[in-house]
Amino acid sequence: LAAGLLYGLQCLVHWTQMAGITRFSDRFMLLFVVGITVAFVVALAVVIWRDRKTTHRAVGTRALNAVFMGAGLANLVLCSVFGLVSWQTGSQTIWLLYPVTTCVLLGLAWFVAYMVRKRAWLASVAGGWFVTAVGLGLLVGRGDVATYVLLLGLALLVLMALPGWAMMRRAGMVE
Repeated sequence: LAAGLLYGLQCLVHWTQMAGITRFSDRFMLLFVVGITVAFVVALAVVIWRDRKTTHRAVGTRALNAVFMGAGLANLVLCSVFGLVSWQTGSQTIWLLYPVTTCVLLGLAWFVAYMVRKRAWLASVAGGWFVTAVGLGLLVGRGDVATYVLLLGLALLVLMALPGWAMMRRAGMVE
């Protein structure tokens, strides 16, 4: 929920700048981007802290947690690799392929969730991430960065924040 809301908002703010709707200074944008990441780390720490004593979980829940944590770790490594290579080569295209791979990993994780839980909405989320990955890939090829950032922001809100909220609501963590 937190990642989808925060990073979705970040993408939408970047899109408003690219589309000429807003104008923010470079300093503001740097503080904004850092602030988004700090807010996410704080939210993650709170969730980990609240969940630290939960030990009795079904094997399916543990498996799904492992898949999503594995996707998160793989995402961190991919971010490092794509970021480093993009910086070394000066290629924006290489950096733009990083979110495409993230969408594929998220599609995989949600597909596993569907296979374990057999709920159609989980398959829909997986399919949404796979379709988003293809759409982003097509936009990378066209060089349409503004539409790319808009699509990514909307996907984060619809395919990450909304399912995150639904899962937290089901677990009784939000109303």
